[in-house]
Amino acid sequence: MRVMTRLFCGWATLAMLACVPSFAAPTADEAKKQEMVMNWYREVVVSGHTELASKYMASSFVEHDPTVGTDLASFVKHYGAAPKPIAAKLPMAPVKAFTKGDYVTLVWQHDDKDPKTSTPYKYISYDVLRVKDGKIQEHWNSARVQ
Repeated sequence: MRVMTRLFCGWATLAMLACVPSFAAPTADEAKKQEMVMNWYREVVVSGHTELASKYMASSFVEHDPTVGTDLASFVKHYGAAPKPIAAKLPMAPVKAFTKGDYVTLVWQHDDKDPKTSTPYKYISYDVLRVKDGKIQEHWNSARVQ
């Protein structure tokens, strides 16, 4: 009976693992896109050096964050208010970054406190970017208009 139970558990585990999506190693092109997006995020978004936007972003860039605007000019206006020195690395790295084809996804973990109870909690946000022809074409994130 124990042998049958172990055999069943082994097969059940294999079946569950077969259902879990796997992330293959990125191709050289995908790795290049991800590195470019990370540099863009560090230099342009975090540091506010929007004069570098054209180095990373297409002139036809589309922004899907309703709090920023819809185009490159809106993006530059939103993020370029107070540039600061560009750090060698991001002050907070994403907990996960992955690339599939033309899409780069950055997943961030944040700490916060409940305003009523002061209970600490963590939450996740994300950025998704479409990169084509060496430039960021579109950007989505988890920002919501309240």
